Amino acid sequence: MFFKSRRSVGRSWQRGAISTMAASGLALIIGAGLLAVDLGSLFQTKRQLQNVADMAALSAINDISAAPAVALDSAALNNFAVPGARNNRLVSVVGAYDFRAKAFTAGGGAADLNAVQVTATTTQPYFFMFGSREISATATAASSDIAGLSIGTALLNIDTQKSVLLNGLLGKLLHTSLNLGVASFRGLATTSVRLLDLVKAQASVGTVDKLLALDLTLADLLKLTATALTQTDLATVDATVIDTLNLLALKSGGDLSLKLGDLIDASLAPGNSAAEANINLLQLVTLAAQVANGKNFINIPALGLDLGGLAKLDVALTMIEPPSIAIGPPGIGADGHWRTQAHTSQWRLKLHLVIGEVLGGLVNLPLYLEVAAGDAWLKSIDCRYPRDNSIVNVGVASSAVRAYVGNVNADAMTNRSAAATVSKATILNVLGLVTVDARAEVNLPGGAADLAFTGPFNAGNTQSVDGLSTTGLFNVLASSLILDVKLLGLDLQLGTLLDALRGVLNPVFALLDAILAPVLSLLGIQIGIADVSVFTLTCGAPQLVR
Repeated sequence: MFFKSRRSVGRSWQRGAISTMAASGLALIIGAGLLAVDLGSLFQTKRQLQNVADMAALSAINDISAAPAVALDSAALNNFAVPGARNNRLVSVVGAYDFRAKAFTAGGGAADLNAVQVTATTTQPYFFMFGSREISATATAASSDIAGLSIGTALLNIDTQKSVLLNGLLGKLLHTSLNLGVASFRGLATTSVRLLDLVKAQASVGTVDKLLALDLTLADLLKLTATALTQTDLATVDATVIDTLNLLALKSGGDLSLKLGDLIDASLAPGNSAAEANINLLQLVTLAAQVANGKNFINIPALGLDLGGLAKLDVALTMIEPPSIAIGPPGIGADGHWRTQAHTSQWRLKLHLVIGEVLGGLVNLPLYLEVAAGDAWLKSIDCRYPRDNSIVNVGVASSAVRAYVGNVNADAMTNRSAAATVSKATILNVLGLVTVDARAEVNLPGGAADLAFTGPFNAGNTQSVDGLSTTGLFNVLASSLILDVKLLGLDLQLGTLLDALRGVLNPVFALLDAILAPVLSLLGIQIGIADVSVFTLTCGAPQLVR
């Protein structure tokens, strides 16, 4: 009789176990492969479905009044038939997209509709597993008409006197001395640069948002602007402009720095749509210099004004809030505020006019002004063809002004929590025989208006809102003077004499208007007056937002 050894039986059992395990492993591998095929098919379908939803949303936003029909047509062109063989569905919802909050809200008033959300759904059967699975993809496209706003002063009219003032003012802002001619300033005032050109010239950034967030010295910004102009079509750029920018960059020190985002607010412009905005060079240079100076005083001497050698005006300024240029869509956002709003800076000005300095100062007139902010906001845009027939509606308000004659408290220029206090100052001194002490304080309203702009949309497209002119300001100040007259130190209460003194002082206040208005206007400060420009317009910039 033949018997198998135990060792032989054990080996047979092991071989059987290994075969079973191999079969099980192979089955798992085959199952995993089949599952991978099904999952890959689902993934591929999801990608195709997302492409259908994206293209349908982008097509529908171009005709939001017929969005569902346009979306269906787009889907059909991308081989997504509804209902088709797989119970395909395509749902289009129109609504409002808030670019700041990055949120879509279905429905809303006709004026607020700027987005379409498309959801494409299909049923995907499994190849190797039982049943099927429903797959969906959603895309939201938004379209926004955007415009660029600036509020301040129109800088296109540069004459000989303004060039003298600009040399003094811009020199102070750049912490240097300048002697540029009229042609240099006129070149800056008539040339613009696109934000896109600045992005291209700065190798380290690829978008407008990154450009606006970049830390720059003022010299870097000036050189970057010169480089951007050099890389554009030179036939349209005067070489003098590039030379002027390079000279200003060389003259300005490295102690002044800023972010362009502190000057240009494009946070609500969808995507890179602000890239085509054209910024006036003289406005860019002067406002950037103001922002870079931050809270510093700007002390301005007489600036070479021809006052017959008899008068001298010293001006000290403090900027309370930075000025801005705004680029974005119109209307009121979900937070109840205007979406796109440009803001003029608040200034505090201390002035000292001396007449008859050679005689020891016959007239010494200390003035102090708190010039409040002005604002412009985009109310609506009506895009038409051709583009220059479009209408941009802007609301504007120039805020109130508080003006003083007399000696103000020492911290008036830096105290941001309280208004100034004023005491009498000696404004007239005739050889110590007759002295006149004066004090005045007035609060003056600004102006407000709704403006409608048509093309061409560039830096020269400017309108003004007149509130109270500087002439009106000084007339009111002169009529509000509280005067004390002393003869050899004795008080005189002579009503007729006081009226006569006011008549003598009126020409002095008129001289202030003639001197001060052009000086302040070059800094973008106009008392009670707002100059508003709509310098760029982009109609219907569609993009996927979700």
